[in-house]
Amino acid sequence: QDNLAHLRRDAQRYLRLQVGVDLLRREIEKFRRKNQGPVLTRASGIFAELTLGSFSGLKPDVDSRGEPVLVGVRPDSPLPIDVTAMSTGSRDQLYLALRLASLVHRAEQGRPMVSVFDDILINFDDERSTATLKVLAGLEGENQLILFTHQRHVARQAEQIDGVQVHYLEQ
Repeated sequence: QDNLAHLRRDAQRYLRLQVGVDLLRREIEKFRRKNQGPVLTRASGIFAELTLGSFSGLKPDVDSRGEPVLVGVRPDSPLPIDVTAMSTGSRDQLYLALRLASLVHRAEQGRPMVSVFDDILINFDDERSTATLKVLAGLEGENQLILFTHQRHVARQAEQIDGVQVHYLEQ
């Protein structure tokens, strides 16, 4: 009887947790469906800009386990590029594109925010660094963006872009 009572209690607890997990999954999926379209569309465009057209955008896909994933789209190939097949720089640009698209989406909903970036251009070549700085400068009207870097050449690149203020810290 004691074992049966413990089993019953554990089964009820398991069912409550399962119901909670199912409700949470539904809410996450509902949020994803509601926000994925605008954020993914914006991220796709930003990603294309950050990669200088090496990728034409992003699209949702499903992996071999049936899990939703995001893949890159090349302008000259019908085959999607899995994130694991991208270079470190392209993966960083993908992540940044998603973050920036989320910031833009929040600002469009009347919820702009301050964002601080620390050496996000470390894995970018000069051309992609310049493209990224231009994208950041274009978003400045909607959000306040602060970029820290210890790379002098990035600061010099930023000085050449309208709308960017560069402040040097004294040694």
